[in-house]
Amino acid sequence: MRLEEHYLKLYRGLQPRGLDGGTEATLAELAGLLHCTERNVKLLLRGMQARDWIRWAPGRGRGNRSRLELRAEPDRLLLEQVKDRLAHRRLREAVALAEQGTDTPDGRRQLAELLQEAFGYRREASPDEKQGPMEVLRFPSYRQLGSLDPVYATRRTELHMIRQLFDTLVRYDRETDRFLPGLAHHWERVADEGGRERWIFALQKHVRFHNGNPFTARDAAYTLERLRDRGQLHAVSPYAPLYQGLEAVAALDEFRLEIRLREPLGPFLGLLASPAASIVPAGLTADFAFRPVGTGPFRLAERESRFLALEAFADYYKRRAHLDRVEMWCLPSYDDHEAARDADEAELGGLNFRHYRPYRESEESRLQEHWLEETNIDRGCKFIALNWRSGASSPWADAGLRELLAYALRNGPVRLETDGNRGPLANRLIRDLEADAPDIASPRAPDRKVRGYRLTLRLVTYAGAGHERDAAWLQRALAPYGIRLELSFVPYEALFEEATLAEADLYLLEQPVHEDAEWTLLALLANANSPVRRCLPPGLNEIARRLCAALPGEPSRARRLALLGRLEETLLRERAVILWYRWQQSASYPPGLRDVSISSLGWVDYRKLWFDGRDEGGGGVTPGSRR
Repeated sequence: MRLEEHYLKLYRGLQPRGLDGGTEATLAELAGLLHCTERNVKLLLRGMQARDWIRWAPGRGRGNRSRLELRAEPDRLLLEQVKDRLAHRRLREAVALAEQGTDTPDGRRQLAELLQEAFGYRREASPDEKQGPMEVLRFPSYRQLGSLDPVYATRRTELHMIRQLFDTLVRYDRETDRFLPGLAHHWERVADEGGRERWIFALQKHVRFHNGNPFTARDAAYTLERLRDRGQLHAVSPYAPLYQGLEAVAALDEFRLEIRLREPLGPFLGLLASPAASIVPAGLTADFAFRPVGTGPFRLAERESRFLALEAFADYYKRRAHLDRVEMWCLPSYDDHEAARDADEAELGGLNFRHYRPYRESEESRLQEHWLEETNIDRGCKFIALNWRSGASSPWADAGLRELLAYALRNGPVRLETDGNRGPLANRLIRDLEADAPDIASPRAPDRKVRGYRLTLRLVTYAGAGHERDAAWLQRALAPYGIRLELSFVPYEALFEEATLAEADLYLLEQPVHEDAEWTLLALLANANSPVRRCLPPGLNEIARRLCAALPGEPSRARRLALLGRLEETLLRERAVILWYRWQQSASYPPGLRDVSISSLGWVDYRKLWFDGRDEGGGGVTPGSRR
């Protein structure tokens, strides 16, 4: 801990006594406040006095107490020290100091402005003097990243990072609706003597993982075996049920992979193109989820609990990224309003991060008057999943209650505020598929008698992504009908543990949508491990099982999507799932930044970005919101 941090701790610890004119204190008291020895306290006080932050008059003789005067105003001291660290490009130290926080709204505003100066797109000197300047993207985040192991990731921020770090055997192109080569440059389907399918994949040569090891068919086989595993060797992947149709996976030689199927599997290529099937090296290290190794365009350069850095992978088998480095910093929240706004924008709105947003309106106008803008409505949506945890005795056995919840959520008299990044109401899970669909998401107005409910329900969700605000809104919307909503915020990883499921009556969730809409629907509706399927009552789960049983043998992608659409319609009609709204996304950026586009997951693909040299002073992508 640095001297400035000790001073701030001392100031805040003694402040309740009143500090005007100084205060009496003993070395033992100060040692307790600073959690160190009296000897160290003397050294710290000496350092603070040399900087004129304090005046210290030690007591002379038995019974005489020492007197301490704290002269440095804490906000000013912290801001000066943060500014000094930033001027010398010591960003880690500046962020560590910022985490101490300021005591006034003006101090929080000034601290935020100071830190913003370090973020955005920058040209910075390379550590290697032989190389030219680096192009760096640095942005803040409101939360720390979780596991980056592809077989377990379900949250969009982690899924986005996985797309930057890993490759798949094949990839889906949404513009052409085709599967294209990835780490496999060719594949063919053949039938064995028993009529069962097997696929042979020819793999790219000269591909290396970020640790320098060559990629071979053994790595691809290991990756797919992890997905098929039912817990014998690894923790079960949430996507495991979708891969049970793979009967055997084997490396024929260094660059040929064979996959045998139990029966025809229509969405087979989509399974291989999914983020879950991102290729990992055979024999993972114990810390792989925290420090992953892939073959993707960026490699993990550094990672701490609140910091992550990616660097362009020089040996990438395709074109090297133009951007040299990406840094994601989990910064402190400066006040409740800013924290709530940043959480909304960071997780879903805009581009999931704030690169550079001036706080003063005049400054924002001056900087952005010539900027460009991209806008988009999220392909996914927020939704409520009803949890029939108690079967026939569940409150959701009452169809009128389900309809009332849908009405309150979508059409009730308590209207959903349109602040922040809230966009239009969703009629289908995936925006692309709702144009020609029948309108079954909109509920009927309830009868007057339903106002007589006296019921307590527990809503479970996780912090962030605007869930705090939305859960509180729903709580208010249901109160006039006699429904008391208890809110429970649990860690994301604990959402669907058995203990959580046993207590939840309904879940507030959001569905990220991948480029391949079929994969998204498979993962949510055809996957017995998905949150929606785990909340269904036995009758609806059986309907889902029967409809999904026809998917593997259906060779037509359009007909498979139609089957999944029928299941979705069934769940919406029964109000097992109640759709809410889509996020409104926008990105403003300086003209010198090129190839900015909002991806299906609501982020930008770092490998596409490049800076043409204009606006040398820096700048960045700013997520905007329709306020």
